[in-house]
Amino acid sequence: MQERAVGYFCTRPSNFPVGRPYNCCESILLALKDLLGVGSDIIPKIGTGIGAGVSLNGHLCGAISSVALAIGMMYGRMSPEEDPKPTWDMVDRYVGQFSNRFGSVNCRELTGLDLKTPEGMKEYYARVHDYSCADRIRFAVEKTLELLP
Repeated sequence: MQERAVGYFCTRPSNFPVGRPYNCCESILLALKDLLGVGSDIIPKIGTGIGAGVSLNGHLCGAISSVALAIGMMYGRMSPEEDPKPTWDMVDRYVGQFSNRFGSVNCRELTGLDLKTPEGMKEYYARVHDYSCADRIRFAVEKTLELLP
């Protein structure tokens, strides 16, 4: 499973359909779908509004939010009486690793672009999406596979 998930991104962008590609959050969740045991069409839907720093706003990178969702799907609470700290600790560890590697956790800082503008989106697809974002996606999948059994 781990090799297949990591391999999913090695031939990028050929893994994606013609037209608008999946965002970072959708892409990571799709790569982890089998590991997470999600058999419904919730993935990639759950990640659609989260991509590009939460709906093009440049906030939290989808490579962070998707991993938080994946960890939550595996270890999240089923009742308010359960302690959320183990899940928080796993997510916090990943956020630290990501920030150390890439220097930020925010999409706008990572891309240097305003994705709400036509110019920003054009530049994003020309020089960021299949390059630096693909590196962050690979990192996210690899680190998640290290965190999850």
